[in-house]
Amino acid sequence: MSGRSALRPFGLLARMVLIDVTRRPGRLVLLAGGIGLAAAAAFGALVFNAAIGRSLERSVARLGADAIVLPAEVTANLTPTLLSVEPSTATLADAVVRRITTLPAVAAAAPQRTLQVADIGGHLPIDVVVIDPARDATVGPWVVDGAAANSLSSRGVIVGGRRPEAVGERLSIQGVELVVEAKLGLTGAGPFERSMFIAPVTAGLLAAAGVVTADGQPFPADPLASPSGLVVRLVGGRGPEDLRFAAATVPEVTVITGPGSQIEVRQGLAALVAGSLAGLALSLLVPAVLVAVAYTGMLAERRRELGTMLALGMTPGHVVAAVALEATLAAGAGVVVGVAVAAITIATFLRTIGFGLEWRGVPFLLPTVTELAGFAGVSVAAVSLTAVAGATSAAWFAARRRPWQLLRGDPT
Repeated sequence: MSGRSALRPFGLLARMVLIDVTRRPGRLVLLAGGIGLAAAAAFGALVFNAAIGRSLERSVARLGADAIVLPAEVTANLTPTLLSVEPSTATLADAVVRRITTLPAVAAAAPQRTLQVADIGGHLPIDVVVIDPARDATVGPWVVDGAAANSLSSRGVIVGGRRPEAVGERLSIQGVELVVEAKLGLTGAGPFERSMFIAPVTAGLLAAAGVVTADGQPFPADPLASPSGLVVRLVGGRGPEDLRFAAATVPEVTVITGPGSQIEVRQGLAALVAGSLAGLALSLLVPAVLVAVAYTGMLAERRRELGTMLALGMTPGHVVAAVALEATLAAGAGVVVGVAVAAITIATFLRTIGFGLEWRGVPFLLPTVTELAGFAGVSVAAVSLTAVAGATSAAWFAARRRPWQLLRGDPT
């Protein structure tokens, strides 16, 4: 059989399905509507789960670090040290940093280096904190205006909430022009609110330009190689005492820890968000399975139609293909409309309830455009495949029966 003759039956099936759909469009509309609702529910569940989880994580992150590890000779003020290290000329050696990061209680440690330089007018020194944007856990959550902390350019600066500079404003540090790319909210920690935060690449520019610190020392080209301290997150289930006990073997450091209740809340939230993913995966399948079950019931009402197709000489494979094609058309129309409806609903939520949350200082962080596209793809795939699989399975079971059984409308 030639390729053209092999494709002919399927072309006839497609024509038959299109004729049947145009003859009874209401059935296709009902199917597409059910699939659309399932797709909307799946897409909305994914988006809101991600947004709520991210918003809660940011709110808890604003409480600060679980602990700060500082040189032993530094006396720290507890409130600001939960957000940034103390201004000090003392630093941690690279070997000490490696020992701290490998402690069993430490999940992550972000280095920070605090340096003092003369301000724009050459008067009082200001704190310039060098952070690693890729590992930062305390500065980024407080950004309320401008770019994210992990997207700073080579001349970008983040300014504290009490600084007079606005986002987009240019400033000069000893002749080096920088740009304010983000501003932090008010934290209640004075030194943190009056500081400037830069990335290591910006520190390199300042060092290359010959910038000096307030005590006349050259600005270091690689300040995080010998940080002023480490901002620490603890492993789940580990508390402040676990870190203190483990760090007792490192006499070069002192450990400043936050409230134990704060650490328990953060770790409990992380476990809750992780556990909710399993429930979310199950909830995504429920609407799709309901659509498949509904299609199975609809096929049961079309027993005589399927029996006629078999009696006219169509093979069971042709019957299954025809039903699968019809289900695919319904799924294609339904999922597109469903995702669009969900997107409109989410946009409406942001304009109403979301605006009220932001006005009250409660963050509601939507996923990125790339993540939204991924959620839409997952929703479309899950609902479409489940609906088509349910319809195909039901058609396969029906097509195995005798044509006369279907024509008589026998329920079994």
